Amino acid sequence: MSLFRRNKNNNKPVIRQVIDLIPPHLLRSSVKKYQSDKYCHKYKTYDQFVALLFGQLCKCSTLEDISVGIGVSETFIKDLGLQQSPAKSTMSDGNKNRNWQVFEHLYNGLLNYYGSSLSKYSNQRVIEEVKEKTVLIRDSRF
Repeated sequence: MSLFRRNKNNNKPVIRQVIDLIPPHLLRSSVKKYQSDKYCHKYKTYDQFVALLFGQLCKCSTLEDISVGIGVSETFIKDLGLQQSPAKSTMSDGNKNRNWQVFEHLYNGLLNYYGSSLSKYSNQRVIEEVKEKTVLIRDSRF
């Protein structure tokens, strides 16, 4: 499934549909708590979140892959709610300077928000695709 493909029912790319599952008030709350947009004029927390989400879902291995992938078309950039495709140096600076706890707070907020829905599916299962595989965590210093 391509993240660029539009669903015939709502004409949005799949990644936009995933982003729309995140209540805006949760992101605003995280940004406010950690003041993560303070001194940021263009590359806001939302922009970084979208870039990182894109990179994760598309299995990008470099910041350049993310930048080029998002910049595939002006329409796609606008679909993601961005002004422009972030440059790799901008993403690197954001990863280095922005407090990672803003995203942890967002994650915990999402767990609380969707907690009752998720509890129905509490029977834990191993995801076969990642079973016994190493999970890599990317850091801006590498």
